[in-house]
Amino acid sequence: MNRANEGDPGTEASLSGYYAALTDPLVKFSGDLRMWHFGLWGPDTANEQEALLRSNRTLADGCGLAPGRRVLDAGCGVGGTAIAMAESYGVRVTGLTNCEPHLAVATEHAHRRGVGHLLEFRHGDFMDLPFPDDSFDAVLNHESFCYAPDKLAYLRGVHRVLKPGGRWQALEGLLTGTPLSEEQEAVHVSMQRGFHMPPLASWRDVLATLEQAGFEGMRERDLASEVAPSTQETRKRWLLFVFMSPRPRPEWTAYHEFMWAAVDFDRGLQDGAFTYRLVSGAKPAR
Repeated sequence: MNRANEGDPGTEASLSGYYAALTDPLVKFSGDLRMWHFGLWGPDTANEQEALLRSNRTLADGCGLAPGRRVLDAGCGVGGTAIAMAESYGVRVTGLTNCEPHLAVATEHAHRRGVGHLLEFRHGDFMDLPFPDDSFDAVLNHESFCYAPDKLAYLRGVHRVLKPGGRWQALEGLLTGTPLSEEQEAVHVSMQRGFHMPPLASWRDVLATLEQAGFEGMRERDLASEVAPSTQETRKRWLLFVFMSPRPRPEWTAYHEFMWAAVDFDRGLQDGAFTYRLVSGAKPAR
């Protein structure tokens, strides 16, 4: 197997540049939903599209989303989750991304889906949220919380922009908290390199950090078994693709890095090093 930039972290681009390089693959391979995250499978899930939509419903569950509510999708990518929230709940959604090329892609797709009037996409860093205090009823992270280099600072910022009683919720790959073997840590480091991200946090540490940031009503839900069919299928398809086309074109380097990191996540999930969870907390009501 030929892994792009394997063992060479010095060639990593900035995170925004990395996702800019991923724009074309994101659009080409994410279908009309424009969702680039793992799906969640249940007893009645028939296909990957249904699994993706089920993932969005799981992320929103418990936030009381309804017309008139305001939602921040922090780390919105090309807009898939934000658009789905507007379509499903009639909420007004602000999508924040540090990758400026994604703004036009997401905005155009929102208008094509008929919900452009409910969506605004903005360029910015979610470590310095460019919004007034008490702006949102819910702040969501869909596999983007992992990119926060300082989880406490980020969650304090989320706490600030949430309205009293509002909720933060995230679907995220996390550490189980058990000590990692040397092989598991190598997979963890490889995944960090491929996704251009800091080390994963453990789910228990996230709950403790939420409390430290001033949240209450913390909860978590183990979704490892529900995400596993999606991670396993991603791994199988990618290994077949690499077998058929082992030499990436230079412009596809970022895509290869991303997909190898997805394979690493599946490996860690299968052997118990990683988990996949819904984690959430509420800003106290006044």
